[in-house]
Order: sequence, then C-alpha cells, then structure tokens
Amino acid sequence: MLNRRTFFGYSLLFLSGCAFTQTGNSVQVNKPSRLRFAVTDISGSDELEQDFGPFRQALETVLQLPVEFFPVSNFLDAAPALLANELDFAMAGPSEYLLLKARANAVPIAGVTRSDYYSVFVTLADSDVATLADLKGKKIAMWSEGATASHIVPTKMLLDAGLQTDAYEALMLGKDGVDALLNGEVDAWVTSHTRYQKNLTQLGRKDDVKIVAQGEPLPPDIFVANPNLDPSFLADLKAQMIANKSTLIPALYESGANQKFKASDMILVDDSDYQPLRDSYYAIGQGSAIE
Repeated sequence: MLNRRTFFGYSLLFLSGCAFTQTGNSVQVNKPSRLRFAVTDISGSDELEQDFGPFRQALETVLQLPVEFFPVSNFLDAAPALLANELDFAMAGPSEYLLLKARANAVPIAGVTRSDYYSVFVTLADSDVATLADLKGKKIAMWSEGATASHIVPTKMLLDAGLQTDAYEALMLGKDGVDALLNGEVDAWVTSHTRYQKNLTQLGRKDDVKIVAQGEPLPPDIFVANPNLDPSFLADLKAQMIANKSTLIPALYESGANQKFKASDMILVDDSDYQPLRDSYYAIGQGSAIE
C-alpha cells in the first residue's frame, strides 16, 4: 500500500491550474480552466473514452467547462494525483472513496446509487452449505483485495457469523470466480448481486446455483473533487450535477459497460454515509488500507 506523502508547493500548483484575478491584496479564485477527470477502476485512455466518453461530453455541457480524462494505472494512483494537484475530479467505488478521503481529503460531490448493490454468497445448488457458518474450512472465491462487495463486506459478514479469516480460504480470482464455482474448484463465490445476475444470466446457469446469504445495501459510488479547488466552485459543481442528473445519468449508462447505472439516481452524499464500510475495514483488521 502507498504511504502518505507530503507535497510542497501546494498553492503554486493549485493556482497554476486555475484562472484568478487580483484586486488590491485579495485574490479571487474562479473555476479552473479545465477539469481533469479519472475513474479509479479504469486505467487506459481508450477504455475511458469508450465507457465514459458520453458522460464526459455531457458534463462539459452542464458545467460549460472542458473536461479531460486523466487515466490512472490503478485506484491507488488517484490519491497522490489529487495531492499533487494533477487530478481535479474522480469517480470512485465506496472502498476507493475511503482511501481518497483518508490520503487526499477528497471532497464528496455526488453519489450514484446502484440498484441491487449488495453482497451475495453463492454456492452450487446441490451444495450442503446452508449458512455462512457452514463455510468453515471451505474455499471462497472473492474478487480482489479491497473490493467493497466481494472482499471487505463479505469478510465482515463471515466474521459476524463466527468465522475468523483463518477459518476458510479466500481466493482473489476476479472475473474467474464464477467459473471456479461452476467447475467445483471453490465451495462458494461472493460477489455483488448485480454481477451475480449478469454472469449467471449470460452463462445460462442460474438454476445451477443458489444464494445462501446476502448483505445489507452498500453505499453508492461517488464523485469526488480535489479539496484545493475553490469552495465556491465545489459548491456549484455539486449543485449543477444534482440539478442536471436527468442528463448526466443517461450519459453515464450510454456505454454498454455501464448498464449497472441504468436505474441509478444521483444524490447528495456525506462522508458519514460511508462510515459503516469504514467500520467494516477496522473490524476485519484492514484499517491500515484506508489510512
């Protein structure tokens, strides 16, 4: 994991990216000349344009401000980019938000709800696993370290069921988790309900599995901003996104990759909305990941 970093020249970097006027001894900071935008789980420029091009164009129209993609190699890179004032705006999942808040004091702007966004534990239909406690000594396919719906929250659910992390074998298999379950290589697969529906429908195998446990609804994905942007601009950004959600949400799911947002809403969010997830990190001994 990355360590906290201290960057010097904060003010100069910030002012160089913003238009400003000076009257007497006071400096009035206006909106930036451009908005550099990242999506924390997309690294390549081509993929950003393919999946978020329509949204970027819609956001430009709403804000009357150029919006440029800022690719990050992984979600960890967004924090130092915010700290260095290389990045202005980002879309992040709930877990990524906790990291960006802890390491770069990212400012919550707007949340994007996701229908059926909760964790599910899935086994083969003929499995003798009926409860989470039955997964003691079993192999469980998860997505990746830090994944909200398929690592952090499920680990907390298992802990609440009496299973410490050494009581089962967690395998971070990413997109291969569903195949590992269907092929009998693991005893359970944990994922978001949305991904469960998509994967099993595509494979035509929903009758071959069963859900043995599901979690509570998870916090929404979130748009965050660099805290060094002018407060009046941040307030306007928040207001414009909420006021124009009927334009922005359809642009968000115009890409086939973003169909999970088709029934979404854009809402006001606060850091406290993510406290239950933060508590889960600490409960499972992963607090250092969001510090």
